Amino acid sequence: MALTRRGFASSALGLAGAAALAGIRPGEAAEPITIGLSNGYFGTEWRDQMIDASKTQFAMYESQGLAHKLIVQQAGPDTAAQIQDVRNMIRSRVNVLMIDANSATALTGVIHEAKRAKIPVIAFDQAVSDPYAINVGIDEYDWGKHYAEWIVAQLKGQGRVAVMDGVPGHPAAVARRTAFMDVFAKNPGIKIVWSGYGMWDQAKAQAVMATVLAATPHIDAVCTEDGMGLGIMRAFQAAGRPVPIMTGEAQKSFLLAWKKERDAGHDVHLFARSNPPEIGRTAVGVAVRIAQGRTLKPLPNNTYHYPIKVEVTNDNLDQLLASVADKPDGYFLGEYLSESELDKLFV
Repeated sequence: MALTRRGFASSALGLAGAAALAGIRPGEAAEPITIGLSNGYFGTEWRDQMIDASKTQFAMYESQGLAHKLIVQQAGPDTAAQIQDVRNMIRSRVNVLMIDANSATALTGVIHEAKRAKIPVIAFDQAVSDPYAINVGIDEYDWGKHYAEWIVAQLKGQGRVAVMDGVPGHPAAVARRTAFMDVFAKNPGIKIVWSGYGMWDQAKAQAVMATVLAATPHIDAVCTEDGMGLGIMRAFQAAGRPVPIMTGEAQKSFLLAWKKERDAGHDVHLFARSNPPEIGRTAVGVAVRIAQGRTLKPLPNNTYHYPIKVEVTNDNLDQLLASVADKPDGYFLGEYLSESELDKLFV
């Protein structure tokens, strides 16, 4: 297939050793399935891993003769471009659409176009508000709430906190920021000394935090989210200040830096929860079953929240690092539903 401006099409991903499937049998669908996957924001290691995980899951189904083509388009942060990508996939008559949306609401019109064309829509990673779409992802608010509550517990309800969020206006960043602020508002001993954005980028986060540190002599803790923890840690180190109580990401590079600080004898208090890029694998599993005509069990608000299992603390840091010894430093700890777990979502 020819390369496109923002993506690619694949009908032969060529990955060997696909696992046997549970509950999916050749011949259940009238014809092999074509999936259209529209990704919005991209260019981060997390999103790259998410796309790769989606391709891996698709290849497993392809090897069983259950799926024919995976079409991936990456629009970047341009919501209008993403809408056009989705519209093009509708016109090409894909069997099912997967959308990692730039906006919870802006794609409503094109989702209605998919509904009129009788094409199922799976909104994954980022939920959308349109009730036609099936949302598959983590509970972003609850994810952020865990981070903020851990900060409060570490500070025993008293301290000066800096908050660094991801991309302004992005659904996940908005949900997490709302959770942070809701938790801190319930704890009057917590003072927010700075709040801003690091764009889910380590280098940007480091530069922003360096400026914050120059103007803010006293920070007890930093509450942050995906892709920025390592940059924040490096900013404190470069300023000659101890790494504060802080949250971070379940990414190997951050965990290695955490271990280095701890093994050097520094009293570090860090925490990370998995935000698995493999949500793409889970979403592909749901998409293929929906395209086969299988019936999803009723979901509250048509939304499936993946139950996060992995949290990183000083107690299990070494064990988790050992489990990803063969992975690159940019690797995020991954987890996803097995075939049998996916089958349990359906009647």
